[in-house]
Amino acid sequence: MSLINKYGIEKKISIVVPTLNEGPNIKHVFSNIPEFIDEIVVVDGNSTDGTREEIKKYRNDAKIIIENRRGKGQALKTGFENASGDIVVIMDADGSHNTKEMPRLLKPVLDGYDASHGSRMLPDGGSDDFTTFRKLGNKMFVSLVNYMYGSQYTDLCYGYRAFKKEAIEKMNCNRKGFEIETEQSIRIAKAGIKVKEIPSFETSRMHGNSNLNSFKDGWKILDVIIKEYVKDFGGRK
Repeated sequence: MSLINKYGIEKKISIVVPTLNEGPNIKHVFSNIPEFIDEIVVVDGNSTDGTREEIKKYRNDAKIIIENRRGKGQALKTGFENASGDIVVIMDADGSHNTKEMPRLLKPVLDGYDASHGSRMLPDGGSDDFTTFRKLGNKMFVSLVNYMYGSQYTDLCYGYRAFKKEAIEKMNCNRKGFEIETEQSIRIAKAGIKVKEIPSFETSRMHGNSNLNSFKDGWKILDVIIKEYVKDFGGRK
């Protein structure tokens, strides 16, 4: 059930979902993936809690790839390589992203944008999972990236996004961990890829513990920002 853009052209929609021991969250997430999604690509970090078996209960059509190389960035890279859609959505498997927001996330890309990013900082967006430290870090990193690259982001480290396949190829990201969203945002700005943010509300993960380490991953995000700027020989303002 492909979606049709404003020009009347059908667009195949893929969704890439990285998983690692998300068994208790699978029912909620996968039973609520919209019917218009044509392809589900799951990149599983060799879960040991029955995650893959749970997925098959609710979406037997999902393409499941076991990825032994660790990290969210690596999982997304593998997912992008195996997704065949014209537009690719990325979403977490912990229940923090609302599948009902997906039509709103996809609309800008169907209407001509190259990418669409969920933002917790826009009106009607928000988060149940933003600690004061994370919120402060996000604000600092957003301000830094906007200054260095002339972008207008409000949220930098949120992983509910949609891309045209061509935009993914232009980004050519290679970071392995949670800093992948920051690398995507920077390379989008550097490549002049047309992106729009849409409001999104992040709920707390439903079950289990997050693999995110705010302090350690914050340093990795800062490392991405600095190295991308240096590589670009001063960046662009």
